Amino acid sequence: MQSDLPELRRRVSAAVFGNRAAAEVIGAIEQLTEAGEPSVTTRMVANTAGLGDSVVRPVMIRLEAAGVVQAQARPNGPRSPLHYQVQRGELWIALTALVKTLPH
Repeated sequence: MQSDLPELRRRVSAAVFGNRAAAEVIGAIEQLTEAGEPSVTTRMVANTAGLGDSVVRPVMIRLEAAGVVQAQARPNGPRSPLHYQVQRGELWIALTALVKTLPH
């Protein structure tokens, strides 16, 4: 049963967020920012969540569209990493609270 928990979490994430990886991405962002990271990149989130960049990137775009993360300017040009800063409002607090209640 324990090995079924990641799959259950992904199924619940798909039902709630419309994306199987969204809960893991939100959890990874929260883990990184609670550890003191002022901003996160797709690669940082992917490494923390144990997911591929191509899985994380669409979730980051959706979170930005929802206004819970904000893309920062790329000081070293368009090919440098894109950093996102969490917008710690009521929606972010609600999302992270929900994610913490999911099976893991």
